Amino acid sequence: MTALTTEQIAEVTADNVGIWNRCAATYTEVFGPLTGAAADVLLDLAGVGQGTALVDIGTGPGTLIEPARKRGAAITAIDLSPAMVEQARIQHPGLDIRVGDASTLPYPDDSFDAVTLGFCLHHTAHPTAVLSEAKRVLRPGGRLSLAVWAPADQLEAFGLAFTAIGESIPPADAPTAQPPVIGNCPADYQRLLNEAGFSQATARTMDLTWDLVDGSTIFDGFDRYLDLTNQPETTRNTIRRRLDQLIDERRGRDGLARLANPAILAGARAT
Repeated sequence: MTALTTEQIAEVTADNVGIWNRCAATYTEVFGPLTGAAADVLLDLAGVGQGTALVDIGTGPGTLIEPARKRGAAITAIDLSPAMVEQARIQHPGLDIRVGDASTLPYPDDSFDAVTLGFCLHHTAHPTAVLSEAKRVLRPGGRLSLAVWAPADQLEAFGLAFTAIGESIPPADAPTAQPPVIGNCPADYQRLLNEAGFSQATARTMDLTWDLVDGSTIFDGFDRYLDLTNQPETTRNTIRRRLDQLIDERRGRDGLARLANPAILAGARAT
């Protein structure tokens, strides 16, 4: 894992705010069915149940909040994006949901029984600092879980998006705002958690699919994610038509294209 400079960390952080502010309005409908499929496993790994004091880091619009609430957890949440926090507050009124940076959490030491990091660690500019903060706010014996996407060559759904976009937009013109890759396999994340001072670290791949009827959902998600609004309308229409074609080629008899998009899920205990 390549460490970023202070200037690079600031740039990635600012880019993340812009990305997720753009995605906030439709994230629940677009990406929610995909990321939400990992919710129960993440909560199980973090040991979330009745009375668990949970902080959900990188909560987005609160994908994990309702499943955790149904388990009887006492939920706190935080996200870097003000627009995401606004969506989470609308969907889950009355909870402590704050705007904040996961690398400098605004909570005292030993505040929580559980920490969840659902599909956010790989976007952060300083993942080791995030894990250090997560460990700091966990009580001794508390549990952490995280989910990240599997390597890009395994992500059929995201691969189709980048294929359609790359055919119409030269690579030099395509926005890029991603930090260096943290790991490529479950063992990398198990090692990362051990190095961060956690114990009993485990990690595995979880099969997820993005079930689509046409290209509209994937287009909306990546249009916002990559900020393609400044592209000519003819280019945007070409991308959308190409996505429709790619999805149509993969639809089954029930009308759905079930696109593989696996994740790596990991968990560990604070000492």
